[in-house]
Amino acid sequence: MTDRKLHLVIDRPEPGEWYGRLDVGEALETAGWTTDPASGALRHPSGAAWCVVNESDDSGLDCPNGSVIEFPGSTPTVVIVAACLAAAATP
Repeated sequence: MTDRKLHLVIDRPEPGEWYGRLDVGEALETAGWTTDPASGALRHPSGAAWCVVNESDDSGLDCPNGSVIEFPGSTPTVVIVAACLAAAATP
């Protein structure tokens, strides 16, 4: 098995700019997640799915084991991405 490393550079928006959770979406797409056209959620082949649930940037992660994790809009990008990657890697 080959060790794979994911290196992400996530720029902070300038004051007054709004990216929503585009930062999380781009990081997950870089890691191989794809957008489900029906729901807009990002999905991993493991069954994990993440999506933004409202205009306040609150989001949720459905884990392959059935757990659901909710993230307030103020959750740092790196925390959400780490949780998503961990959920996708869990057997």
